[in-house]
Amino acid sequence: MLTVKEKGILLSIVKHCCRVEDKIAGVSLESFVADEDIKEIVSFNILQIGELAKNLSSDFVKQYPNVPWKDIKGMRDWVAHGYGAINLKEIWRTATDDIKQLREYCEEIINENN
Repeated sequence: MLTVKEKGILLSIVKHCCRVEDKIAGVSLESFVADEDIKEIVSFNILQIGELAKNLSSDFVKQYPNVPWKDIKGMRDWVAHGYGAINLKEIWRTATDDIKQLREYCEEIINENN
């Protein structure tokens, strides 16, 4: 059973995933790279997802090992601190390849625990 905190975190992660999905719908990599607003919105929401993941307990993370929680938190640090330069292709890959899966998995966890 999820705690109130865990459920709130997962619901927030889903919200941020949806925001990313909405912003990149119908957008090409070239359009993404050229549009400062979309880059900022997508990057910010990916950062927020990582920040939220950092607030999940170690017990929760162990209970749901199919999600790469460590990578999600690492992506947050990379986006937040830049580490030299942000690779827009990596942000795009995350937005197009990983966000939908993360949203679906979080929704599945929430639904299983209602």
